[in-house]
Amino acid sequence: MAQYVSDKGEAIARAMGGKTIVRVATKRPYTTTVYQSTHNAGGAVMGNDPKTSVVNRYLQCWDVPNVFSLGGAAFPQNITYNYSLTIGALTYWALEAIKNKYLKSPGSLA
Repeated sequence: MAQYVSDKGEAIARAMGGKTIVRVATKRPYTTTVYQSTHNAGGAVMGNDPKTSVVNRYLQCWDVPNVFSLGGAAFPQNITYNYSLTIGALTYWALEAIKNKYLKSPGSLA
């Protein structure tokens, strides 16, 4: 994808009459293991509908009520830089629900 975007960017720069064009795309495969601050997100998106999301507002899996997905997986994409406070708030919200609701009556919280 980086190569494709770089090709398109170069074509646009040339079409705009750019005199000096420097490509910075890497040719190696993308990996998050080299650079750990990529703020990856997604994979277990939070939502109000089990047809379009993986977890509910308490970060509880729709299909398996005893599984909670705490962390950046609840976001559909990288929402911003350093969203640790949002993750912390959602985790606190989920833990409060687990402690005060789920443990008293296991099952779906939403």
